[in-house]
Amino acid sequence: MGGSNGIRALGVRPKLSENVAAQLRELIQQGDLEPGAQLPTESAMVEQFGVSRTVIREAVSALSVDGLVNAQQGRGVFVADDPSQQPFRLGRNGLSEADHIVQMMELRLSLEVESASLAAVRRDQSDLRAINVAWQTHSDAMTAGQTGHKEDFGLHLAIAEATKNAYIAGFLRYLGPFIIPRPAMTQFTGEERATYQRVLEHEHRDILTAITDRDALSAADLMRGHLARGLDLNRRLLRQGDAT
Repeated sequence: MGGSNGIRALGVRPKLSENVAAQLRELIQQGDLEPGAQLPTESAMVEQFGVSRTVIREAVSALSVDGLVNAQQGRGVFVADDPSQQPFRLGRNGLSEADHIVQMMELRLSLEVESASLAAVRRDQSDLRAINVAWQTHSDAMTAGQTGHKEDFGLHLAIAEATKNAYIAGFLRYLGPFIIPRPAMTQFTGEERATYQRVLEHEHRDILTAITDRDALSAADLMRGHLARGLDLNRRLLRQGDAT
């Protein structure tokens, strides 16, 4: 394919397989490699990209996981019949750490505000027990000096499960604990960290109270304020980190 079809040789740099996969993904999404088209042989791509066979195999494997290509035994690798149908991935995707965290928090705002509102309307006693246990578990983790990001996620997941909406809870579960940003807990120390922990606990407790009281409007407003404050705080800390 060479330079005539848009593939560029890659120099030695980190994550070569991701760069190869990105180039192939772009060719597929732009239609330069059409559905059903066969990818060049492994040997040809080794020469064209200027990388090892291992790099090519990792790149093709990543495209296969995303549903963009299919490997056919003894024939080769072919572009999927409908490469537009890709699974959702939460990853950096070329974003800086700051942009990744900000966009992730914006995603949570769009999802979890309504989640809190629905939880306030639909929760039962079993849900309230689960949310209370999750809140206490997170509080204990913070008191023990841990980052508490997994326990924080557990609390938000318990609220999502109280919505009785399998898609909301399932999507949050799929995203996983790494949607909880860590700059605040990793950069704060001493009294600053203790203050942050107290505010976090109080915000969580207020959301829990609104859900307990079946106050959907307050639950939504409190969750919005909680996540928006987290977004602003982490954006500020990331800017400070870039400046140092």
